[in-house]
Amino acid sequence: MSKRGTLRTSEEWNQIFNIPIMDPDGWDRKNYDYSFKEEKISYEEFRMRVNRSTIWLDKEKTDKLDAYT
Repeated sequence: MSKRGTLRTSEEWNQIFNIPIMDPDGWDRKNYDYSFKEEKISYEEFRMRVNRSTIWLDKEKTDKLDAYT
């Protein structure tokens, strides 16, 4: 299984990428703790949720996200 097929919580994914999430629009706001800290998701799902959120990225973090395989 590739790294991208790995399931992790969003919290675990974010420990890898260290993305400052200013406004977590991509996660379930009614049950944020579960959505971010317990629900296991793929890298692709994490990227989709990050893309729906207000975040603060610099070039290094963007490159790290793009290079993940």
